Amino acid sequence: MKMEIEVRVARSLPEVEALREAWTGWPGHRDSDIDMFLMIVQSLPEVIRPHVVALHRDSKLESILVGRLERKRFNFKVGYLSLFRPWARCITFSYGAVHGNDSPENTESLVRAVIDSLKQNEADMAMFSFVPLDMPLYHVALRTPGILSRDTLPAPQGHDSLDIPASIDEVYRRMSRERRKHTKASVKKLEAAPMGEVRIACYQNTSELDDLFRDAEGIAKSTYQRGLGVGFADNPAVRTRLELGARKGWLRGFVLYLGNRPCAYWIGMLYHGSFVSEYMGYDPEFRQYSPGMVLIMRVIEGFCNRAGGDVVKELDFGLGHAEYKGVLCSKTWQEAIVFIFSTTPKGLALKLERTATRLLDGAVRRVLASGNLLPRLKRAWRDRLARVARGGYSRKRLQDLEGNNEALKHEA
Repeated sequence: MKMEIEVRVARSLPEVEALREAWTGWPGHRDSDIDMFLMIVQSLPEVIRPHVVALHRDSKLESILVGRLERKRFNFKVGYLSLFRPWARCITFSYGAVHGNDSPENTESLVRAVIDSLKQNEADMAMFSFVPLDMPLYHVALRTPGILSRDTLPAPQGHDSLDIPASIDEVYRRMSRERRKHTKASVKKLEAAPMGEVRIACYQNTSELDDLFRDAEGIAKSTYQRGLGVGFADNPAVRTRLELGARKGWLRGFVLYLGNRPCAYWIGMLYHGSFVSEYMGYDPEFRQYSPGMVLIMRVIEGFCNRAGGDVVKELDFGLGHAEYKGVLCSKTWQEAIVFIFSTTPKGLALKLERTATRLLDGAVRRVLASGNLLPRLKRAWRDRLARVARGGYSRKRLQDLEGNNEALKHEA
């Protein structure tokens, strides 16, 4: 006997709360945790309402797709250069959006419900945030929409993690001899620096947030990420996010000090045995001492030794390529943002802008890669952005210079 499938959309907070028992009973990523989701819905000004798609089989909740309806500005870029910055109504689905039974059949029913919402003009497009390429959601979201709605040029990028071993020696053994020698030398060089004793503090509680924000902001304002308008910042959105982490017992904010001078930070959340890296930065003034890498190795050593009683099974480095991730990771997989566009004039214009930008970005990257210019160009650009940030330009000036990366960064 065929089971009856019903798909409903939770568009209000009470409707979302009605899903809590099943939602919290399924494993998932921190970014799609129900309390993280509710915090985002209630605190971010661009969010209009929840949009959680729920699949019931014979009246029993079997799977959900965690999303929210927003009106926000997107940033379609070539490298760091903004080409189009359109406003759009978007149904944004969180990282790790599917909870419960994610069979291909269930996933297709969930995605078809999203397409129906676009046909009813609830939004101009839908965005699935960084879906692993081996998940049913990735393939279903690409093949199910019609040709006018389909995302034809997703941009895969790597996502790295480290399975925490019993000893930091195992992490060093994975490195090349040259890298291992360089990393250990960096630790010794920093310890011998004339500015004072090397000390690492871990901030976890709500009562410690002001200290964490003061010292991390002192570093972040001189980083290239600040020049891009991304990364850590002492603003209401980041405060609300980290306050939730502190209340839930997830927050781990590590700051490395030379004497009394903060020179590197690494802020993340420990969620069900996985440390999810959130913000990282170091003061460029201390680059010769590699304070960022020293902090990373000290923190990982603490994870191996279960410092503070924490049981950390995995370190989730998050999205994007970085040299230190390639050196340290034990697992790597590919993920991509996937869009579905409405067939309205607005939706089709968004698809055209997205496609044109992706084609141009791909062409430029191929040219730069052929001459091995991309790493040097990125380093020069980041150094310039750090100088801009230290120069104290206004937020508006920074956006005029480089554009704002808010729409396509890894988001909950």
